Amino acid sequence: MTTQSETGNGRRISLYWGAAFVIGTFGTGALARYFQLDGWLTMAAMIPPMLLLIPFLRAVEQANIQAGNRSLAMQRYNRRALIFAFGYMAALFAAIGATDMFKPQGAVAWVLAILPSLPIAYMVYAMGRYLTEEDDEYLRMKVASAALIATGLLLVVATTWGFLESFGLVPHQPGWWAVPVWAVGLGLGQLVMKARET
Repeated sequence: MTTQSETGNGRRISLYWGAAFVIGTFGTGALARYFQLDGWLTMAAMIPPMLLLIPFLRAVEQANIQAGNRSLAMQRYNRRALIFAFGYMAALFAAIGATDMFKPQGAVAWVLAILPSLPIAYMVYAMGRYLTEEDDEYLRMKVASAALIATGLLLVVATTWGFLESFGLVPHQPGWWAVPVWAVGLGLGQLVMKARET
């Protein structure tokens, strides 16, 4: 039997790993931009923060087990999330590296430009698969609610930024920013759902 303090400790540990991942990822990106590192150095610097995903997901799973929320569907989803994250990183590195080295034209340039978006399609598939595999209605509702919060945040941010851009008040941002904004929204959504539990 897991005690209340063990459950709280497991949640704290998962929050620490999550904070380390977020700070490491955004901090590394900010430092790479500040020091104006080239593509290869920036990509190499992103590897250590990405590796923090592994202990983070393990800590989340352990905290869920301690809280009595063991879900095989969620464990499978977490494995797919790791495949997505590292697949995205590999595809992005490959596309940037090949473009920098070979300066491709025509169809090859199109394939390389689309390559990093393929893991995003896998992420959407993984989330849909989780929602169909999860037997626990409450856990499924929590994930669906967090995803709706993330989608709502993305819609508000994208629309607001679009109007600000139309009025010449902010610079243009590339469309690929949608995924990081949605991911931040998903994290916030999960925090909201956790806060509602207490």
